[in-house]
Amino acid sequence: MAFQSEINQGLTRDFNEVFPSAHSTNALPTDLRIFQAYAKGSRFWDVDGNEYVDYTGALGPNILGHCHSEYIHALKSHLDKKPVCSGSSYIYSEDDVILGKKILKHIPCAEKVKLCVSGSEAVQQAIRLARAYTGRQYYLKFGGHYHGWIDNIYGGKPDPAPSGRPFPLFDTKSTLGMSKNSMSEGLMIPWDDIEALEETLAHYADDIAIIIMEAICEAGTLTPRLGYLERIRELCDRYGIVMCFDEIITGFRVGLSGAQGLFGVTPDICTLGKALGGGLPISAIAGKADILGQFTDAKVKGGGTFNGNPLCVRGARSTIEILERDNGSAYVEMDRVQSLLMKGIDEIARRRGVPLRVQGPVGVFMTYFGADPDKRLFTASDMPDFDSELTVRFYESMLKHGVYTLCGRWFSSIAHTEQDNEQVLQVFDQVLATL
Repeated sequence: MAFQSEINQGLTRDFNEVFPSAHSTNALPTDLRIFQAYAKGSRFWDVDGNEYVDYTGALGPNILGHCHSEYIHALKSHLDKKPVCSGSSYIYSEDDVILGKKILKHIPCAEKVKLCVSGSEAVQQAIRLARAYTGRQYYLKFGGHYHGWIDNIYGGKPDPAPSGRPFPLFDTKSTLGMSKNSMSEGLMIPWDDIEALEETLAHYADDIAIIIMEAICEAGTLTPRLGYLERIRELCDRYGIVMCFDEIITGFRVGLSGAQGLFGVTPDICTLGKALGGGLPISAIAGKADILGQFTDAKVKGGGTFNGNPLCVRGARSTIEILERDNGSAYVEMDRVQSLLMKGIDEIARRRGVPLRVQGPVGVFMTYFGADPDKRLFTASDMPDFDSELTVRFYESMLKHGVYTLCGRWFSSIAHTEQDNEQVLQVFDQVLATL
C-alpha cells in the first residue's frame, strides 16, 4: 500500500501544524496518519485509494459498520424536518420516549434512564448519584478498568494493602496536571480477587458509596471468574453500596442486554455509550428509579446543553431498532462470523508456532501475543509473557496490508462477513510469517 502519496503527506503536514496530537491522546502507537475518503459496510478507503477492512469500530461505536442504509435514512429523515439541537431541557420529541422505553426494555437494571453525551460524563454522574444516595464519599474501582479521563477516576494502580484515610490512589502514566486532591476520592484494588474485596469492605464499607467496574474489562475481552460478580452483588446488598456496571463498551455490543444480561447479574445502575448511538455521541445512566429519581427537581445536578441531542437520540433509536429486529438475529450472525475469524486466527497461530491467545465475547475480541493459547485469561496477571512489542509490530504490519485493528483488539460489526474473514486470515498468515 502507498501511504506516502503527495496528498497524504500534505494532509499529515497540515494536520500536525494545527493539532498538537491526535484528537484523542489514546491514539494508537504510530506516526502514520490515515485520511479517509469514504466508507461502506465493513470497509473504508483513504485519500490514496487504499482499502481497509475496519476492525477499529471507532473504538466501539460502529456496531452497524459504516453507512448502514437504514441508519443513514433515519438520520436524513430527521434532518429534513427537525432541528439538530434543541437545548436539552426545553424541547423534546417522540424519539426521546421511544429510545427511553427501548433502553428500559432491554437493560435489566433500567427503571429510569438519563441521557448524556460522553462515557466519561456518564460515569461522573453515576458517582454523584451514588454519593447522594448513600451519603458516603468514596468509590471503589479495580485495576485494569477504564472509566474515563476525568481527574477523580483516571489512572492509579491497585493498592495491595489499602490503609488510612483518605484512600490512596497511586500515580501512573499520563497523570501530569491532574489535581492532587482528586487522587484521594477512591480506593483501587485488584480485580477478580474475592479475598481482597471482602477484606477491603470489612474495613471501609461504611465510607464507600459505589463499586464501579467493567464487568468485562480490558475493553471487553477479559471476563471474570464464575461467581465473582455474584459475590460483588451480595456484598453491595450487605453493606448498602451502589453496584455499578460501566457498560460504555459492552452495552448494546455484547448483546441487547449488555454484560448484565450476559452474566445474569443485575447492578443497581449502569453507564451506557459507544454502540448505543451507532456512531453518534450519546451516553446514558440507567438504573433503579429511587437512585435516578434524585435528578428530579435537580436535587442532583445533571446538566448539559447537548444531553438528549435530537439527532443523536434518533441515531440511538435507529441503532437499537436494527439490533433488536427478529429477536436480535444481527447478534447471532455477528457472533457466527466473529467465531469463525477467531478460530481461523487461532489455527494459523498454532500452525506457525506463535503463542497467541484469542478470546472475547460477541462484538469484541483480543489477540494476546505471548499468552498460552489454551489458558483462559481473567486479568493482566494471567499473561506475564504478553509481548507488547510484537503486538505493535503486528498492528503496523496488518495495517499496511489493509486490515485495521486496534493494536490487537478487534471490534466486530454486523457488517463483517465471511468474505472479510477470508481476506483477513490470508493477511494474518502472511504477516505472522514475517514477524
